[in-house]
Amino acid sequence: MRVLFLDQGRAMPEAALGHVRVKHALAAGLGEVSGPLEYAQVDVPPFTRVQRRFTWTYLPGLGVWNLGSVKWHLARGTGARRQIRGALRRDPPDVVHVTTDQVSFLLGRVQREVPCVLSLDTTTIDWVRLTHGIGANEPTPGWLRPIAPLEARALARAPLCIAWTETVAGRIAELAPAARVATLHPGLDLAPFAGERAEHDGPLRVLFVGGRWRAKGGPDLLEALRPRLEDGSATLDVVTTERFDAPRGVTIHAGAPGSDAVARRFAAADVLCLPTAVDAVPWVVLEAMASGLPVISTDVGSIPELVGDGGTIVAPSDVDALRAALERLAGDAGLRRAMGEAGRARVHERYDARRNTPALIELLRDVVSRSR
Repeated sequence: MRVLFLDQGRAMPEAALGHVRVKHALAAGLGEVSGPLEYAQVDVPPFTRVQRRFTWTYLPGLGVWNLGSVKWHLARGTGARRQIRGALRRDPPDVVHVTTDQVSFLLGRVQREVPCVLSLDTTTIDWVRLTHGIGANEPTPGWLRPIAPLEARALARAPLCIAWTETVAGRIAELAPAARVATLHPGLDLAPFAGERAEHDGPLRVLFVGGRWRAKGGPDLLEALRPRLEDGSATLDVVTTERFDAPRGVTIHAGAPGSDAVARRFAAADVLCLPTAVDAVPWVVLEAMASGLPVISTDVGSIPELVGDGGTIVAPSDVDALRAALERLAGDAGLRRAMGEAGRARVHERYDARRNTPALIELLRDVVSRSR
């Protein structure tokens, strides 16, 4: 079986690190696959000049009604279609695995030539609403409304949609009831996070890992921790690419996703805190749990499903609840240990790439078999 793994590329900088982790997961798990397998990995190319003009040209007086977000997805869909058709001419795959349905809106005709399986960490309409700050009970504004029917059509036409979580599977079923859905996370290479944790005396060591410091709740974390940072009873280590003024007790670090440097940060911390307001299925939560680290995060995307008994969930932007959760863990080393052990067991049970990648390949084999 020949598989083409198609990633959306780096047109969305805020999501780029997450999609790098998908490639890491495949690299970790493909060695466990049995049976003949040929595969290639390609990215949707950057925008062409015509696509940039189509996406970002605005007509005076229309404002948001220029439908920039809708045009973005259509332009990316054109790039995805071009990549797949190029592969069909060079070395035709038996199946295409598309990592995100955000580039899938124009794959209808391509589906007649090769089955294209869509892999989702969130639905596009949910992500767009979240990034535009649209509340759960608010209607989708007209300038974003075309996304939902375009996405529903793409999901229904795909031979299979692979939801990373049951939360996402439920949303696919609501949006496209006719879609065929399986639930499987890409998985995580657990080896870098397998070390034992050492007990210590001293200040509570809090860790934040996220490229988008503000969107992922960094300022809320600073506010919640401020009393402990000022009296020296806590420290905060931050791994981010976004600049901010670090007060006393805060240290900023560099580190690539999945690197040994970041793994060492997990091993040295007492708790991971990610009070994010914009997220889907953050890898850092699984990495922390794989390290035996308790997690404090928010009721956003699939985070509650990921965390389970491995941590505490609070509402985004609720600084008081965040502070209370931190205080609870700060005063109870036994609770931190119990949550860490529960989280590590959960990751090994559900999110091991060496088990999930072979399961993914079997799903793709089934799609190929059904298409013949």
